[in-house]
Amino acid sequence: MPSISPLAAIVNAIFIFATFLLSIPALLSATNRLMLKIHGYAVIVCGIFTMILGLVVWFETLKTRANLSRVWARQSSPMQSLLQQQFNCCGYMNATSPPFVTDQTCTNPLVAANKGGCVGPFSSFANQYLDVIFTADFGIVAVDACLLLCVACLLKVRKEMERFKLIDEKVGYVSI
Repeated sequence: MPSISPLAAIVNAIFIFATFLLSIPALLSATNRLMLKIHGYAVIVCGIFTMILGLVVWFETLKTRANLSRVWARQSSPMQSLLQQQFNCCGYMNATSPPFVTDQTCTNPLVAANKGGCVGPFSSFANQYLDVIFTADFGIVAVDACLLLCVACLLKVRKEMERFKLIDEKVGYVSI
C-alpha cells in the first residue's frame, strides 16, 4: 500500500552497502581520519534516507482503509469473493457499500447484513506487514545513530593519538 516505489528501497540498500564498503578502508587505516569522516557523513545520509522511507510507510498506514478501498474496487468479483471468504466478511465497508459478492460466506442479503464489512480485517491484515516494515526501518536508523557515535569516538581517539605523536616528536621521543 505504501506510495513509495520499490526503487527507493533498492536505492537505500545500495547506499547502505556503499557505506559499508567505505567503512572497510576507514577502519583499517589506523591514522587516516579523512576516510572515517567520509564514512560518518555517509552514515548520516543513510540514516536520513532510511528515516524518510520509514516515515512514508508509517504515514501510509494512517490511510490504510482509504488505500485498500481503491484496491478492493479494482478487484474482480471472484477475487472479492476470495477476500470475503478469507476474512469472513461481506462487502468492503458493509454488505451494501460496495455491494457484496454472493459466495459461500455471503449466501444472501440477510447473512451479508449480519456479517461486518471487510474493511476491518483487511486493513488489520495489511497493517501487520506495514508495521513490521516501518519498525524495522526505525530500528535501522537507531543502529545508524549508534554507528555514528562509534565513528565520532574513533575520530576523537585518532585525533588524540595524532596530537600525542606530534608532541612526542617535538620533545624528541621516537614513536613506536
